[in-house]
Amino acid sequence: MATLQEALLIAFDLQREGRFAEADSVYGQILDAVPGHPPALHLRGLLLAQCGRLEEGCALVEQAIAAIDGQDGGQPDLHANHANLLEALGRFGGAAEALARAAALDPERVALLNNFAVRRLAADDPATAERALRAALDLQPGLADPRINRARALDALGRPEAALTQRRIAALLAPDDAALLGALALRPNAGEGELRRALRLDPEQEALWNRLGAWRKDRGALSSARSAYERGLALDPADAALWNNRANVLKGQGAPGGAREALLRAAALQPDSAAIRNNLADAHALCGDPEAALAEAEAALARDPALADARLARASALLALGRFAVGWDAWEDRWSAEPWCRTAGRFPQPWWTGQPLGGGRLLVWGEQGVGDELMFATLLPLLTQSSTDKTQSSTPALAGCLLECDARLAPLFARSLPGVEVVPRGPLTDPRLSAPDIAAQIPSGSLPRLLLRAEEDFRRLRPILAADPARTPAVQRSGRRPLVGIAWHTTNPKWGRLRNVPLADLTRALHAAGADMVVLQYGDCTAEVAALAAEGVAVALPPGLDRKDDLDGLAAQIAATDLVVTIDNATAHLAGALGHPVWVLLSHAPDWRWLVGRDDSPWYPSARLFRQPAAGDWRTPLDAVTGRLRALFP
Repeated sequence: MATLQEALLIAFDLQREGRFAEADSVYGQILDAVPGHPPALHLRGLLLAQCGRLEEGCALVEQAIAAIDGQDGGQPDLHANHANLLEALGRFGGAAEALARAAALDPERVALLNNFAVRRLAADDPATAERALRAALDLQPGLADPRINRARALDALGRPEAALTQRRIAALLAPDDAALLGALALRPNAGEGELRRALRLDPEQEALWNRLGAWRKDRGALSSARSAYERGLALDPADAALWNNRANVLKGQGAPGGAREALLRAAALQPDSAAIRNNLADAHALCGDPEAALAEAEAALARDPALADARLARASALLALGRFAVGWDAWEDRWSAEPWCRTAGRFPQPWWTGQPLGGGRLLVWGEQGVGDELMFATLLPLLTQSSTDKTQSSTPALAGCLLECDARLAPLFARSLPGVEVVPRGPLTDPRLSAPDIAAQIPSGSLPRLLLRAEEDFRRLRPILAADPARTPAVQRSGRRPLVGIAWHTTNPKWGRLRNVPLADLTRALHAAGADMVVLQYGDCTAEVAALAAEGVAVALPPGLDRKDDLDGLAAQIAATDLVVTIDNATAHLAGALGHPVWVLLSHAPDWRWLVGRDDSPWYPSARLFRQPAAGDWRTPLDAVTGRLRALFP
């Protein structure tokens, strides 16, 4: 007669051979003889599960566990098999607890918890996965894989900071894990050190080169950012994002032609990307091709009608091409783009659309920069002059007008604009701007939509500013030599590299034409002026004038000159609004307000424009300035 152990072995062999009915009969006989025998309960439970009777099998295994727990420290196999049955029954929380008990009895079973968690993550059950992984790490905190998977679970549960902590600990435990370091490095706020460590382990990941390029670009390191993007492109020349990002660096380096070529590649690779089309529109504009910019902006909007930057690019291109009616209408889309969206809705009064205000006053508020405020302020006399004036537009004259403006412009505007109450802009809103008799409000950049629908409408514009005669400095002249005020630099982050003229080139050209020069440029240029003096090029630098914040004093200095020669900056607008002769040196792709292919400005009759024929070529416009100056002052 077989012993109990021999009977178990016979049943188990039958089970392995697939002879389930015979095996079940033997297990039954064992349990009849020894009710509650743990091994028989356990093995018969597994047998029933194999036969599809999961609930019955799970119940038998649970009986085996209850009978054996506390004896010999427990048996991890029972808990592991119990977990398998619970998982098959969809009782995932119980399965995780069973696996944790198995791992507590046998540390090698921690891998089972990790594998279970991976399955739960794949099934979109991060909460159960996280509980299982937490149990695994409580038992063996020095394992990297459970931490990496727990980080995935925590991310899915919306706990990114806790996930990051797990990844950082895992990186310490597995410093050579390229995938882990790569994941850490691809975080939005990853530093250059993390990116470089990941790339040392796996330099073939173009995504890491792309992120390294972005990190460097954001910190102004354009050359090294470009190198990173190009390393990525060497790995994957078909990556549209890398071409797009490389183009953005090239724009910042003053190479719009290269940027355009890169964006054409990106657009060919990803033709349905509205963002790439919008960037290509910007590149066309920077290359001096507003027609192409308009086409690409409209292509971007066909793909994403809500793309604010593309709307702005479209408006700018239309205005540059002199299509004023449709351009000014499109210009109203600026309120959905940066930086205009930050100031939209500043005042509660209704928007003015040109209607009579019934004796109420109109609030006009300045927007954008000093140059823009000056340019748009040239329209104010058209609002306040008598309706019997033959130059008056169809917009009715107003009972009164308030102008909120940059505080630096307030003295100039207050002296120069009769009929306009000038309110300097401050950190707090002036109570005068909410007076009950203010019937409507409008930003100054929206006035052209009402007043400048066609080019002939610009003919009604006149100089609006008057310099303070008491501040106009006395000028000592060298014979008949003209006195030329100069400005050559702007700190505008996007346009400065393209607009700025080397001071040495500018002053040498004017010196060769026989001009005396005086600085109108803001900022400290003492060292540059001294270096020029050492080579015999004299440039006056009047003391005691803050050319950045004292714009009234700067206007008086301009009035003391015979001519201003400047790049496209606030000085150009200040001289133009004074009606003072001003020659503006324009880059190959100037701002929309200077239009295309003309040497005059509809905004400022006293202005003459000298344009680069190609990007980077300042010699041609400077030679033209020299020749014209010699002709005027032989």
